[in-house]
Amino acid sequence: MSFSRDLKANAEKVWEDGYNHPFVQGLGAGTLDREKFKFYLLQDYLYLLQYAKVFAIAAVKSDTEEQMTGFTTSQYFILANEMNVHRAYMAEFGITEAEVAAVKPSLYNRTYTANMLSYGLTGGLAEVLAAVFPCAWTYADYGKRLKTQYADKLEENFYKTWIETYAGDEFSQSFEWFYDALDQLVANMSDAEREKITDIFISSVEFEYLFWDMAYKQQMSY
Repeated sequence: MSFSRDLKANAEKVWEDGYNHPFVQGLGAGTLDREKFKFYLLQDYLYLLQYAKVFAIAAVKSDTEEQMTGFTTSQYFILANEMNVHRAYMAEFGITEAEVAAVKPSLYNRTYTANMLSYGLTGGLAEVLAAVFPCAWTYADYGKRLKTQYADKLEENFYKTWIETYAGDEFSQSFEWFYDALDQLVANMSDAEREKITDIFISSVEFEYLFWDMAYKQQMSY
């Protein structure tokens, strides 16, 4: 039994609702309105900058060299690899640096990142990992499933690079260390403390769903 690997089952409904959301399915089918993707692209770019900060905070809080290496390596992957996918798509859209700088984060974006940053600033490493885990894990899971489900349409798909990035082994390997690290951190916790970690994880999966929905509706606020 692994506490970390069992977390997905605790969030199964919203996890599957996320995969079946028309935004995600539109990525797979290649039918997603490009203006919706552009909205997502810019919001997610802002999101990733804040997401990377959480890993920096966690590195400072790390108790071991192994933990520090894990958090700093993941932060580097976000900034140097994952964001490059966004930059490449933004170039295709002809989005300038000035346009990026002018974009404001949506209410949903601000709330999600504020939630993660609050755990980074006030919580322990287990809370931090629970908060950031769903972003990486859902993307890897959705990417792999979309690549399989829409394999016959992938070559002509405008979103092929996005799908293949998140379906790829390199992305999965970038957060593989999360599982064992979280299992070690909760090993001596009480059932009540573990339940809190589970609740944090589920909340972040819910935020992931809201991010897809926000992008699909191109919704800045309520």
